[in-house]
Amino acid sequence: MCLRNEIFSRLLLLCAMLVPMAATEPLYASGSFLYAGQAARYALQDTSAVYAGQDPAEHERIEEARVTAPRDTRGIGSAVTVFATPALRENISVSLSDLLAYGSSVFVKQSGRASLSTVSFRGTSSSHTQVLWNGMKINSPMLGMADFSMIPSFLTDNASLLHGPASLAETSGGLGGAVSLKTGSRPDNGWGLEYIQGFGSFMTLDEYLKVSYGGRRFSSSTRAAVSSSRNDFRYVNKDKNENVYDSQMNIIGTYHPVERNRNGAWLDMHLLQDFRYDAGRAGSFVLSAWYLRSRREQPPLTVDYGMPADFVNEQRENTIRSVLTWTAPLPENSSASVSAGYARSALDYDYARDGGSGEMTWMNKSRSRTNTVFFRGKYAVRLGEQWHLRTCLTLDRHYVDSRDEAKLTSGPADRYPGYNASRTELSLYLAADWHPFPGAGISLSLREELYGRTFSPVIPSLSAEYLVSEKGNLRLMASVSRNYRYPTLNDWYFRPGGNPDLKPERGFSYDAGYSFALTFLEDRISLSGKGSWFDSYIDDWILWLPAGSAKNFYTPVNLKKVHAYGVEQSLSFGWSFADAWTLAADGNFTWSPSINCGEPMNKWDESVGKQLVYIPEYSSSVTASLSWRSWKLLYKWCWYSDRFTMSSNDYTISGFIPDYFMSDVTLSKNFSFTLACITVSLVVKNLFDEDYVTVLSRPMPGINFEAFVGITPKFGRR
Repeated sequence: MCLRNEIFSRLLLLCAMLVPMAATEPLYASGSFLYAGQAARYALQDTSAVYAGQDPAEHERIEEARVTAPRDTRGIGSAVTVFATPALRENISVSLSDLLAYGSSVFVKQSGRASLSTVSFRGTSSSHTQVLWNGMKINSPMLGMADFSMIPSFLTDNASLLHGPASLAETSGGLGGAVSLKTGSRPDNGWGLEYIQGFGSFMTLDEYLKVSYGGRRFSSSTRAAVSSSRNDFRYVNKDKNENVYDSQMNIIGTYHPVERNRNGAWLDMHLLQDFRYDAGRAGSFVLSAWYLRSRREQPPLTVDYGMPADFVNEQRENTIRSVLTWTAPLPENSSASVSAGYARSALDYDYARDGGSGEMTWMNKSRSRTNTVFFRGKYAVRLGEQWHLRTCLTLDRHYVDSRDEAKLTSGPADRYPGYNASRTELSLYLAADWHPFPGAGISLSLREELYGRTFSPVIPSLSAEYLVSEKGNLRLMASVSRNYRYPTLNDWYFRPGGNPDLKPERGFSYDAGYSFALTFLEDRISLSGKGSWFDSYIDDWILWLPAGSAKNFYTPVNLKKVHAYGVEQSLSFGWSFADAWTLAADGNFTWSPSINCGEPMNKWDESVGKQLVYIPEYSSSVTASLSWRSWKLLYKWCWYSDRFTMSSNDYTISGFIPDYFMSDVTLSKNFSFTLACITVSLVVKNLFDEDYVTVLSRPMPGINFEAFVGITPKFGRR
């Protein structure tokens, strides 16, 4: 398979499809927990190393900058984390999973380089994290999770994390939380062009192209991203031992062999198109369309012995998502919008190997087709200074066709050909925010769900916050909420193993926290932080376990109860000193025990009272940057504690994954010329050559490098 030829042909095709359209988006600083201190730090920080189109001389002339934003009503009394635009635009190779791993308190589980990456909040699983793009839920209706490695951060304009109860403002089912992504922000006036090329280890190539146009009424932005790699890194396989023999063939020692990551290449392509039109008295319209095409080979596990030279293990995905939003022209004290969307995903998985006869034997030829129709209507009104009322109606209709063509033609396996199913999901949300006096707020919300023909009980949420001190912007917050998550379509219908008698997961969550923001020395130093204690009790937790007379397939069952609790803490620091020097740092820490409190399922069940599998009890991350004029040095660090792979929490060879830390460093420089700005950066990943895995038997690379060159013409903005 010649990946490079296909890459260049695809890139040429995408370039030919591009429609002219917007330059750099403005700094996004809206949200409950992008504190005033953080906003000041981003204003002080020289972002010329992030945006190639900005002239560093312009920053030097600014003596004072203030960033203000309205309160995010989703975060009254609960935790909301908003990512500023510089973090989203770090470099084109960063996926959303990378951004979350280094810049938040959530746990990111990666199955390998550019492989499945999932996110979980507060000791819950990845299926308890809801992901929305422009209001449309993009979790797979079959699996219930989203692959964050398929979401380039460079294609996202705004990203926010809704922790725990805060997720109910957007959707239900986020027992841990939700991730809200938005595109379609208005570009700068006039024409804009940006191109970035990346070259890295293991024949990794990344390309990014953006063409934009901003007018008085009409604006457009077209973005294309292509990423590919042979991904054939070398690693020490600690799951295998090779013997060392003397001249008499006696074993005198053993060693771990050095192997190459075979069959690990990938080719990902994204095309994102945004149109905006201001129709005056008729309101405004935003159309966003996102096309994804991916082909990823799946390398052998480190415990695979005797793998043939000729085998096929490959996953392919073609996905198109589109959302059209109309915002009604209403008075300033009210707002209304209507969104409609459609998503189609085709996911193929092939696995075959040569058993020695010279012919390929197909074990799997899985074909899954998912179609989703989406509708959302929102209305909000302010009644004086004290009351804010909101309502939202959301409708999702899913159609799924899942088949395994290898089993359809393999005799007895015809009993399990797949399934064809559809489901309607309807959600009504009502909320009232009351501000009895300045600095205090209380929010009460109710949500009602319909899945198929089943109504959920009313899902309430109550939260409150109080401004203790204006001087340090010290706030105290608390919330209590109920939540529900219905089984996925695979949980109900997958063959073999689907369980149509599954109950929905349900639980109560309690939160208490604080936030503060301080500035010193005429706003040259900023310090902000937030912390929260959370406590969740989830009944009927769904877990897939071995079943059948020979335990030869898995089936989902309801565990009695899971108790997830802990602490989240984050701090942000910024210091503008000397001549155009800026130092900034962000840190996150999470303690999240997640304990099975149910009854033993049998007399051999040792999982009761133990930590759930693949959920670390402790995690931490730090991001620090030092900027001077158009230079920037960025350091990122994260750490996860031990994760168990067995519910008994045994410290055996295959029963746990050791803790590890990871470090990346980036050095970038912006050059401003008369006609264009050029940005050059060098990224070193796994700086200390850490030997680690995040999923059992899935190798990860050692130290590796990537360089980027970005060009942004000025188009008259000289």
